[in-house]
Amino acid sequence: MYYAELEKRADQGVTPYNLRNCAYMEDFYKQKIVWARLMRIAKSDDTSFPRFSIVPDGYFTVDSLCFIVGEHLEYLLHLLNSKVAAYYFFNNIAILDNGGMQMRQQYIENFPIPEIDQTFLTEVLSDEKIYSAYNFDESEIQFIEKFLRDKFDEIGSK
Repeated sequence: MYYAELEKRADQGVTPYNLRNCAYMEDFYKQKIVWARLMRIAKSDDTSFPRFSIVPDGYFTVDSLCFIVGEHLEYLLHLLNSKVAAYYFFNNIAILDNGGMQMRQQYIENFPIPEIDQTFLTEVLSDEKIYSAYNFDESEIQFIEKFLRDKFDEIGSK
């Protein structure tokens, strides 16, 4: 019925109905940042969230993990594991029960990344440096820190 339209598509596999263009296949072999689709926050350890990791070249992930490839992954890893990211995720992702969060790709893709200079790309970034990259003043930093303490206390008490 739709064969003529499907036949024109560039993402076909063996047949036009097999729409499996693997143009991104090489990404599976690259270094990547990975995260679990369902990220649980440990009640006893507020440093357990967020949890993003780097996987070296040549390693594959299971289907319950999502991944990002690209440039400056170490820098991005620091941002995604920061207090700023935790604040962002708490405000944009619903907590499913007493500490689980569904970390869908669209939440990660929409995470705001600050404009930076080249020196940031070569440093290990502390939360203080990350706050400064976002140009947060002391009252904004205190607000985020208090928000996170309260949120982790709330999760820990459940």
